Amino acid sequence: MKWAFYIAVLMVSGQAFGQELRAWWSTDSCQIGEQVVLTIQLKKAPKKVDFKSYTGEVPCEIKNDSSTLTTDGTMEIIGNFNDTTYKKNGQQFWEGRYTLTAWDTGVYIFPLIQLALPDSVYTTQAPLLTVSFVKKKIGDELDEVPVNVETDYWRWLKDYWWIALFPLAFFLIMWIRKRNNKPVVRILSLKDRTLLGLDALRKEAYWKKGDINRHYIEFSFLLRSFLSARYGLNIMERTTYETIALLRAKQIPEPTLERIRLLLQDSDIVKFALGIPDDESIVLGMNYMEQLILELSPLELINE
Repeated sequence: MKWAFYIAVLMVSGQAFGQELRAWWSTDSCQIGEQVVLTIQLKKAPKKVDFKSYTGEVPCEIKNDSSTLTTDGTMEIIGNFNDTTYKKNGQQFWEGRYTLTAWDTGVYIFPLIQLALPDSVYTTQAPLLTVSFVKKKIGDELDEVPVNVETDYWRWLKDYWWIALFPLAFFLIMWIRKRNNKPVVRILSLKDRTLLGLDALRKEAYWKKGDINRHYIEFSFLLRSFLSARYGLNIMERTTYETIALLRAKQIPEPTLERIRLLLQDSDIVKFALGIPDDESIVLGMNYMEQLILELSPLELINE
């Protein structure tokens, strides 16, 4: 109670000098992965302001649907926190800016913002930020999306004539099979193709030739290619953090996500020259990836 009283007294004394702390977002809603800016401003600021900013991530609370319950979440900080002082209409202002992005949907509650000066402590609360897979409705109307109505009915045939090749190829294969009485060559599944690539990587043994970077480049490429094709994503150029966030949206269990993160992290360690794994760790990493591929691959029915 005494601490709360002292804070209240300091805030009142600060307001007496006309100083005011406020915060606002560059937009009140955004899509998952989209960057937004949070601006924090102090009116009638002193020459020097020492603001304790977050680094890396900001811990937030997330409200889902219409429930009053919240869950723990984070927002990723893009770049560094930037601040500056300037004068406007004879008054000095201090402004700080975070550039942030979120990887979970929901209504984000930013932590209470506090700014301590030698004679006062100021607090403010940033507005709520809605993060979703699609843009938020504006009023009662959805964002307008231009739609081009196709009037050339022959255009479909011109653009998609190649679809007719599929039944033609099917009948051709069946005719050849019947004529030669030979089984149709089975197309390798995603699992089989990935395991063949992993087996070839084992045989190359680049790390034994002193080319450990090439080993982990191909290791990361195999794993990302498999996950991209398996879940319909494009994660080839994504960071490890973004990759895990996109896979989490596919309802993959957290223990499995952690295993994927550790495998990708091995590649990051070598890529950014943070360390060199030993031979045993390299072989174990390939064994773990093989287990992961077998577990995540759909059940295959083989026709005799």
